[in-house]
Amino acid sequence: MLHRAEACDCNDLWLTKLSPRPVRLYRLARNHIASIANYCRKMRRSSSVLFFRLQLWGGGMSVFQSLIFDTTVLDGITDPAIRARVWAVCFEQIVTGMDMGFSEGDARIIGTHKFLMNETVALGEMFSSSFIGARTKKHINRDDEDHVYLSFNIGATTHIGRQLGREIDVQPGQAGLLVLDASTQAIAPNNGHCISLKLPNAIFREWGLSPVDLACRPLDCTGADYQLLTGYARLLIANGAGLDEGGAAEATQHLIKLTGRWLGARDGVQGVDGEEAVYRARLALVRQTISKQAFDPEVSLERVARRLGMPSRTVQHMLAKAGESFSQVVMAARLRRARVHLLDPVYADLSVADIAFRCGFLDVSSFYRAFRAAYNVTPKSLREQAGTIPPE
Repeated sequence: MLHRAEACDCNDLWLTKLSPRPVRLYRLARNHIASIANYCRKMRRSSSVLFFRLQLWGGGMSVFQSLIFDTTVLDGITDPAIRARVWAVCFEQIVTGMDMGFSEGDARIIGTHKFLMNETVALGEMFSSSFIGARTKKHINRDDEDHVYLSFNIGATTHIGRQLGREIDVQPGQAGLLVLDASTQAIAPNNGHCISLKLPNAIFREWGLSPVDLACRPLDCTGADYQLLTGYARLLIANGAGLDEGGAAEATQHLIKLTGRWLGARDGVQGVDGEEAVYRARLALVRQTISKQAFDPEVSLERVARRLGMPSRTVQHMLAKAGESFSQVVMAARLRRARVHLLDPVYADLSVADIAFRCGFLDVSSFYRAFRAAYNVTPKSLREQAGTIPPE
């Protein structure tokens, strides 16, 4: 049986429940989290937009930052709900928000999480007691669709992942993929050990891969590419903080290339230089900006161009060079979000029409036609297959 810690606010109201020594320890833990939060807020202000601007203007990715969260600072706090909440707050600042709990008979909520981050990737290695992590609608925000989360099980116990109506057992030596804009449940037994990697979704688009199709699906972890990837990731976590800016940029690109080769995107992992690199960076920024505004029924090329600080014709020409149009990028973003909502059990209370309107469609019939043309299945049939039909 699994218990979930009750959510609590990170403020001094907690401290009235604790004796003086745990109070000092909790304040120490909270200050540790605050220092991580300050760094992460700076990273979020930079965001992927800054990353693409750095590429555009000939700059590089920032030097890696190394962060460590170790629950030994919580040894004086015995309430597992508080321990779980402190861990959850730290994890939210770096990777994503979730509720954390523990397995019956193992309420220690202990572990160490080592992170290496820059403006493109977040790489971590975690040792932990048993835990359950749950992401629901309250944890999902509009920027979550920009990233994909990979977990590599390098321990000796099986992990369980649930998402989009699917469930996967990640055995030792295997990996799982999750999208961050859908609800998730992750369960790890006692003495878990894994590597995590958070990557921009735009990289998967460039590879021609759909993270939604890969989420909670078996991944091939038998080849040399996978062994090279996990080995390199561990080396980078251990030594990446010592790299200068150029070394960090090259290490990031190498990590991305190894990930792409492992996932089978062999035609999309070759590096480019010069004008082609500038064009790809600008195109990625254009696509991202369009996708973020696609759910507004009144989105227009002119509005997006103003946000980008580019003439509308420049945006059109950049998309045309890639064989795309503004309306196609808008439609793809709307359909992708609609598909996630249709598959995700947390949206089972919404009708197909509700989902269509939330995703920017003004007409349900046109949504049905576009969805069937894109995925060769109707929204209703997809829900029936996934078991997410709303209650009568």
